[in-house]
Amino acid sequence: MHKDIWDNESALIRLEKQRDARRRANGRLSFDCYNLKFKGDRAYCSKGERLGRAKDGSMKLISVLQGITAGACIGCKNYTADK
Repeated sequence: MHKDIWDNESALIRLEKQRDARRRANGRLSFDCYNLKFKGDRAYCSKGERLGRAKDGSMKLISVLQGITAGACIGCKNYTADK
């Protein structure tokens, strides 16, 4: 993948298509939750849920952009999204 995806329109479109496909298949994406916050290249839950295996409970930004859903988001009572 292009080093700086923000300048690569085809990469951004590909990521959006991946998210759409996963949204149709799974219903919930970490990407869609309003409690998701970012710091650098890591994503965190503002409600304190562990999203990944990292010591701080974060997950990689690229994983979120690809439509990967953290296990914590699947049944989370704090999940908040438009859809």
